[in-house]
Amino acid sequence: MKYLHIYFLSIALLFSFDLNASKYEKESASDLYKKATKQLKEEDYKSALKTLKKYTKSKKKDADGWTLLAFTNRKLKNYSEAESLYTKALSLDPNSKIAIEYQGELFVELGRIDEANANLAKLKELCPNTCEELEMLEKYISGSQAKSW
Repeated sequence: MKYLHIYFLSIALLFSFDLNASKYEKESASDLYKKATKQLKEEDYKSALKTLKKYTKSKKKDADGWTLLAFTNRKLKNYSEAESLYTKALSLDPNSKIAIEYQGELFVELGRIDEANANLAKLKELCPNTCEELEMLEKYISGSQAKSW
């Protein structure tokens, strides 16, 4: 009887380790973010889309994550989804310069230049002495630079 208890205890322990192991195999939010930025730099937008969906599911209030998810959708020409996601990012952080810039680029791609210029005006308020996002959106609007990652 004593050996039977040990047998069942060892089986129970074995199963508990298997269950816990799967918990630890999940990627952390930090790992997902790093993975996504690497995928974006490699222009692997389909993989980045999957990774960023997981990331934003775990970090619902991270405006940067939503901005990258929107950017990825824009690169995949999912314009409606991208627009919705930029709105989400800006609802979390209305002064996110990168979200404002990327949303402005979306507006340019959709031919909505007045809205892109409104984003440019917002960046001028946020960056009175200039900033990278302001300069990039100015170039994008003028057509002198096609934005990539």
